[in-house]
Amino acid sequence: MGFIEGSMSKYKSIEVRGIFRSPRHFSLWFLMQESGVLRQVGIDKIHFDYCESSSGAEAALFAGEIDFISGNHISPYALIARGFPIVSLASPDNIMHARLVSRRPVAALAELRGRRIGDVDVTGADGGYNHTRGNHMLYLRRAGVEPDEVEWVVLAETAARDYGKKQLQAMLDERVDATFVMRTAEYEKHGFHVFAPPPLPMISGPTITSTLTKLKEIDRLGERLVKAMVLGIHFAKTKPAEAEHVLQDLNQRFPQWGGVKAERLARMPAKPYPDVIGIANAYEIACMQYPEARDVDPIALWDMRCLRELDNSGFIDALYKGWQGACREARRASG
Repeated sequence: MGFIEGSMSKYKSIEVRGIFRSPRHFSLWFLMQESGVLRQVGIDKIHFDYCESSSGAEAALFAGEIDFISGNHISPYALIARGFPIVSLASPDNIMHARLVSRRPVAALAELRGRRIGDVDVTGADGGYNHTRGNHMLYLRRAGVEPDEVEWVVLAETAARDYGKKQLQAMLDERVDATFVMRTAEYEKHGFHVFAPPPLPMISGPTITSTLTKLKEIDRLGERLVKAMVLGIHFAKTKPAEAEHVLQDLNQRFPQWGGVKAERLARMPAKPYPDVIGIANAYEIACMQYPEARDVDPIALWDMRCLRELDNSGFIDALYKGWQGACREARRASG
C-alpha cells in the first residue's frame, strides 16, 4: 500500500525508544514530538536518551534496548564490515561548517603543517569514534596535510559539556596554535585570527539509523520515522513562528539540549536524502579509523526505499503545494 492510499489512522499506536548522539540533533525530534507530528504517524512518544559514545549507542541498539539512533555517521561502516545489519534511512543535514581560530593569521589550512591543533581525542574511553575529530582531519587532508603532519593536542574526550571553554583556555595559555570552532566571537575579543575553510559535504545531524531486524519487528518503523522527519521539517519551514516557540520551550526545559533556532531546521531539505559527496566523505573518515571499512561499499549503509516511496507517491510535493509560490510572492512584495 502506498503512502497516499494508506490512511494515517491505519497506523497502530506505538512507542519508540531512541538515542540521540548530540544535543543539536535533539531539536528536530523535540519539534516532531511537541508539534503533534509523531502522532500523525502513530508514534505516541519517543523515549529518548542521550549517549556521547557511538559504540555505546550501537551496543544499546544491538542489545535491543533501543529501536534507532539519531546521529551515528562513521562507525556503522565498520559494523557492516563485521556483519552487523545496521542501516541508515535519511539524512537531513549534509554539510559541515567550521572556523579555524589561530594565534597568527592563516590564509590556507596547508599552513597548519607542523602546528599544534587543539581538538577532541580520536576515540573515547570506550572506543567510540569522535566524528568531530574526523571532520577536522578530513579538512586538513583536503588541503594536502595528512593527520600525522600536525601535532594533535587533546583537550577533551568529546566535544560535549565544557569543551568550548577548554579550547579558549588552551589558546590563551599558548598550549595550542589553532583550533576548530563553531563560533568565533569570544576568540576575536582576545585578538585571535579567524579563517573560514569552504563548507565540507558531510553526513551529519539527526540521521535515522536502525537495524534490518528492528525494521522488520516493528510495524512500519522505517516508514513512520522517515515520514515524521519529512513532516517535522515541513513544520519548521511553513510555521516558523510556531516552531520557534516550541524550540524556546526546549531551551527552557532542557537548556543543555537546546540552542538551535527554527531557522536552522527550516534550512533542512524537504526531501532528506543523503548527499552523495557527504556519503563519500563520511566513508573516507571511516576508512581512516577502521581499515576493514574499505571492504564495504559506501552505499551499503543506506536504504532509501521508505523515503523514495514517500517521494514517488507525491506526498512531499503535495505538502509544499502553493507554499513556495506564496514565499516568492512575499519576497517580491517586500522588495
